[in-house]
Formats: sequence, C-alpha cells, structure tokens
Amino acid sequence: MNTKAWIAAAAALLATTALTGAAFAQDKSKTPIKVAIFSVNAASPTIHAMIESATAAAKARGWTVETYDGNGDQVATNNQVNTFIHRGFDALINVASANTQMGGVIANANKAKIPFVSTFSGMVPGITVDIGSNNVADGVFAASEIAARIDGEGEVLKLNWTVLPALAERDAGFHAVMSEYKKIKVTEMELKVPGQVDDTFNKVTDFLTGHKDVKAIWMGWDEVGVAAARAVQQSHVEKKPFVVSMDGNDAAYDLIRDGSPLALTVAYDVRGMGDAAVQSVADAVDGKSFPERQIYKKPCLITKATVPAKGQYPDFKTCALYSADMPNSQ
Repeated sequence: MNTKAWIAAAAALLATTALTGAAFAQDKSKTPIKVAIFSVNAASPTIHAMIESATAAAKARGWTVETYDGNGDQVATNNQVNTFIHRGFDALINVASANTQMGGVIANANKAKIPFVSTFSGMVPGITVDIGSNNVADGVFAASEIAARIDGEGEVLKLNWTVLPALAERDAGFHAVMSEYKKIKVTEMELKVPGQVDDTFNKVTDFLTGHKDVKAIWMGWDEVGVAAARAVQQSHVEKKPFVVSMDGNDAAYDLIRDGSPLALTVAYDVRGMGDAAVQSVADAVDGKSFPERQIYKKPCLITKATVPAKGQYPDFKTCALYSADMPNSQ
C-alpha cells in the first residue's frame, strides 16, 4: 500500500471510530444505566417528593436506581456517594444536600467522568447542573407579603437553617426586604438539623411566651413552617401571628386550606424538578452541553384563595406569583 492510500485508510478508520463513539454517547441514556439518587435529609417532605419523582422518571427509562438517605449526616452522605462512584455508577443526583459541603465528592465524580446533577443544592464548580428556583427572589416574595400585611411595622420572628445554599439565598431575600422597613423589628433564630421540627415548635412556643406582640413569623421552608403554625395554634397569645413559608408541601396546603396561622407559601414544582434532574442526566450521559449550570423553575404564591383542592397540585404554568394577580387580591 502506498503512502497516500495508507493515509486515506487511516483517516477513514478514525472517522468511523469517531462516528461510532458519538453515536454511542448519544444513545447511552437509552441503555440501562445505573443512577444514584441521594439526600442528606431525605425524610423532609419536599425532598422526599423530589426523590420519588426522580426515581419514577429514571425507572420509566429502564434505568437502575439506588437511593440513599443521610439522616442529617453530611459526612455519611459524602462517604456513600463516594461508594457509588467507586462502584461505577453512571450518574449521580443530589437532592437538597449542600454542594458547598461536597467538593471532594464532586471532584471524584469529575475524575470518573460521572455527571453530578443536583436540585436545590447550590451552584459550585464541577457540577453538571443545579435545578431549583430563584431562592433570593422567593425570600423577597415571602418577606414582602409580611411587610405588606403588617403595614411595614411591628415584630417579626424569623427561623431558618442557612447551611443549605437554597435556604441561605432565601435568607438573603428576606434581609433585602426587611432592611427597607426601619419600623419592623426582626428576631432571628437558626434551627438545628436534624431535629428541625421539634426545634421549631419549641423555639416558637418559648418565644411567644415572652413576646405577645409578634405579628408574623417567616420560616425558611414548609416542613418547619407547619411546625411553627402548630406552635402558634397552641399558644396562649391573644393576637396570634401569621406564618409565611416556602416549598408547597401537602401539609402546608392542608393548613392554608383550613385557615390556620400558616397564611401562605411560595410553592415549587418539586415533582417537575425531579423529572428535570433525570432529563439532565440523560442529556449529560448523551454528551449534550449545558449553557447554564443553574436553572430555575417558576414558583406559585399559594394563599387560601389559590390553594389547590386536597390531593391536587398547582398548575405551575398558569399560577399567580404576585399578590395583585390573586383572586380578590388576597
């Protein structure tokens, strides 16, 4: 074979190999890949809903799924995810565990060329994509509702757990609003996780015992918002404060529907986020690029006027987010 013929044959072989590799990459999501779905706090209702929806969407594609609950232990969660990596899993989905505390795990996933998709976990170097809501804006919405309903003055209690980036961002939104209202007095408390439900109930109960003029309570997420509402209900305060929160879980919808102290929640399409995480994994294993590493889904403002019927969910394509767009402007 002369030199020109040899070069032409080699080029053809390389082109065929490249095309075969590209075709395989494009089709990998259609094979039975192994995916790990995990959270540091999987029992939390909103997180549980995301894990369930992601698991169902992955299994519907024929994928093998393993889940893990860290039960509040970030070190144990990191260790388990490293085990998933060493076992050769094809993709990882982190549901609401702080990416800021998983740097080593994310680096290991990158080294193994395993996509690391997350929801409500924060944008950090090395992740494939994080899916959630604009939490700063959501904190603003909830805090603005408080300011409007108390005429910009009075005592407000705020409880949150700012370790998780999404919750820290909501905190930033709260402070952005409250900094403009000099007649609002804010008392802040950091919650303990795990044990957040009991800690909320006890902290709110104790605070209301010595502070009879609290007008409103801002809670970082619905799981603890529900606990705060229960504490207000059982308190002996004559003028009971109302509670605002974020997430949109079933227990929160029930309390809002029943006219409890939980007046509103900024609700998220958490089931849609679980589905979106699985689609992101499919795109990643097929070699598709992501123009943005943090993407947002639209939330809804849920009050008694807009809360869905029991067993149903908001229509996140059409729901109202601004108070002026609510029925009866409630």
